Amino acid sequence: MSYKIIDNYLSKDELDRIKNIVLNNNSFSWYYIKNITHTNFNFFNYFYLIHNLYENNLPNSPYYDELAGIFLDKGHINSLLRMKINLYPNQGNFVEHPSHTDYDFEHKAALFSLNTCDGYTKLEDGTKIDSVENRMLFFDASKPHCSTNTTNADRRVNINFNYF
Repeated sequence: MSYKIIDNYLSKDELDRIKNIVLNNNSFSWYYIKNITHTNFNFFNYFYLIHNLYENNLPNSPYYDELAGIFLDKGHINSLLRMKINLYPNQGNFVEHPSHTDYDFEHKAALFSLNTCDGYTKLEDGTKIDSVENRMLFFDASKPHCSTNTTNADRRVNINFNYF
């Protein structure tokens, strides 16, 4: 499987700006999602929270312009399909979620880690990409991959971009 990692993807100022919006903002809204993947994975009541920034060719958040501008100006992401923020809370047990594909057609993904924790993304070939603050992972999200939660931080937070 082909993938690319860029550490220190954003400048310190850009990273701090995003963290202040997403992690340190009491008015930032999160939405409960019962199933972590398209499968009915809900044993032990595991869930996650999302903030949908962009989908169906429309911004869905008042934070879209500011957050998208920081990333899309870098030139790595074209023809955006979806942009969302995932928050996997520490629920006391480490869980690797079932493999899934983001869409059932060819597309790419970029996954930006907002914090460092023991969570990871596992690609189709078994490669585990650790969640490291300010790391961007580029990969083929039409191939099976999976996420995890975390047990050594209060939450695992990443920004997921699906694009052509």
